Amino acid sequence: MSGTLRTLLGARAAAVVGRQAERAVLLGLAEHDRPLVVAVHGIAGIGKSALLAAFAEDARGRGAVVVSLDCGGIEPTERGFLAALDRAIRTLRAEPPGGAPAMATVAEAATALGGLGDRVVLVLDTYEQLRLLDTWLRQELVPGLRDNTRLALAGREPLVAAWISDFGDLLAVVPLANLAAADADALLRREGLSGADAARVTRFTHGHPLALRLAASARGARPDLTVPDAAVATVVTELARVYLSGLDQPTRAVLDAACTLRRPTMSLMGALLPEVAPNDAYDRLRPLPFVEFGPDGLVLHDTVREVVAALSRVNDPPAYRAHRVAAWRQLRRELRTAPPADLWRYTADLLYLIENPAVREAFFPTTSHRYAIEPARPADEAQITAIARGHQCAEAVALTRSWWDAMPSAFRVARDPDGSPAAFQCLCEATSVPAWLLSADPVAATWREHLRANPVPRGQQVLFLRHMLAADGGEATTPANAALILDLKRRYLEMRPRLRRIYSQATDPAARLAQIAPLGFARLPDGAAEVGETTYHALYNDFGPSSIDGWLTDLAAREMLIDSHALLDPERRQLILDETRADLTKLEFDVLQYLHEREGRLVSRATLLRDVWGYDWSGGSNVVEVVISALRRKLGDRAASLQTVRGAGYRFTAPR
Repeated sequence: MSGTLRTLLGARAAAVVGRQAERAVLLGLAEHDRPLVVAVHGIAGIGKSALLAAFAEDARGRGAVVVSLDCGGIEPTERGFLAALDRAIRTLRAEPPGGAPAMATVAEAATALGGLGDRVVLVLDTYEQLRLLDTWLRQELVPGLRDNTRLALAGREPLVAAWISDFGDLLAVVPLANLAAADADALLRREGLSGADAARVTRFTHGHPLALRLAASARGARPDLTVPDAAVATVVTELARVYLSGLDQPTRAVLDAACTLRRPTMSLMGALLPEVAPNDAYDRLRPLPFVEFGPDGLVLHDTVREVVAALSRVNDPPAYRAHRVAAWRQLRRELRTAPPADLWRYTADLLYLIENPAVREAFFPTTSHRYAIEPARPADEAQITAIARGHQCAEAVALTRSWWDAMPSAFRVARDPDGSPAAFQCLCEATSVPAWLLSADPVAATWREHLRANPVPRGQQVLFLRHMLAADGGEATTPANAALILDLKRRYLEMRPRLRRIYSQATDPAARLAQIAPLGFARLPDGAAEVGETTYHALYNDFGPSSIDGWLTDLAAREMLIDSHALLDPERRQLILDETRADLTKLEFDVLQYLHEREGRLVSRATLLRDVWGYDWSGGSNVVEVVISALRRKLGDRAASLQTVRGAGYRFTAPR
């Protein structure tokens, strides 16, 4: 007689080796008044996800309701988190789609969670993926939860010190270490090793759970396996290499393709390996010891995935690049019709394809999570002024104070573990700045003049990043400034698809652009402004009509040199057909790019006017028709790719 999924989950929880003390701390969330929050942290492969899964079953066995979220699939914005939580709660309630409106506030989320049962535990796995949202979760979500709700989270890094100062003894921190020798021996016995073999494997893996499983699996390829004592990361890497050497060629080919991707979905695997049925590819991946099921399908442990990708990059560069290009093309197709709730998944997938360090570090930082990013408080004024005085002339300091007096809500700070600001940033929407301040500030005045000469379409938004200084480095990219830059990316995501442009400045533009030019930033022509004895140079980044998603697609395409197969060259503003190029006006380029990024979809005339021209359709203007006609002439014998759907709008199909 067949069992139930609950039976299987219970068996999985029971199969977790060791961790009794850690499970007991977590179980306090289900059984006691405190702690309110338990934070588990440990290095990759240490068993954080397995521990959370075991705890979830423990808690359910005590009558608690558990809502589990994998943060890797959540857009790191307030909107994205609440949408993911809403979906999880509706699934738990078995609600049919199309019911009540999705919750959009912390109060609504707290009510929905608290109403699930007498004791509710929200579990957040891979919490490091929500680093952009850490401040909001700490300051807004958790304090707003009902008193019957608790939080368990697990990530690679310890929480920033602000969690401890905010929650005190209501927070329990659980560092996850390698398994003790007896527990490691028990795990290896379950994998088929015993005696001297188990003792030897435990010794060179230091009891690291993923390394133990890889070592047990690798014995088939290397029965005489021996790895010298080393750091766990090195051991895991070497074990992965040994394990891979024992795979059959078809499985290795599937694994090489899958490790190019952030998430090996069926459609992506089909695009990368057209000769292999996606179901067959999944069947080859599923038994591997570092593969699990996740909310997006199969999940490969990132440590092993990085090893496989590095080997592919070195051993077969053409195949590695072909996989990345095929993934880019498939993601680009799927992104055109992706519902809003899934946009972050595709954004993260595109980001994963980009290997440029400046781009990857901007969204997936490798620096430690030391600084809490928070809105500035009135008490921070003195420290912000002190930082400004340490790196600016008197006139520039006076301007900083003018911005503070006029727009204190635009300031955010990176706080040291002791709570003092280590860096600050002034970021705001262009339309929120008082006219007198734009006139009084020579730097902002250059932005205003450029914006007047190059307006964005109505409904699209512009950001001004007026100040960003760190106490220990000024404009330099210190760890504190890097944390502020990371928070800026959260703002990018929150504002899409309406964010069109951002303006910034630098006293040393060459050095600054060396870091951020790969992100699309450029120097503003005639953008130099004098403040006292200091010259500031204006910088800007125009994301294009498709905002952040189109910008990321272009970044990935340029890095992979897909230019020779592309239709548009955004840097030269040219149309590419076979080996020929045609110059486009800015308006022609924006219209064709807008339609190209929505290939196959009908776009109304009113939508084009709103999003490209920037004003509402008045009915009598023929500006759209003029540009469409000009584009058809430049498309030549491919003009049929740009279709007019009478009475409805326009549709673009890429030329063959």
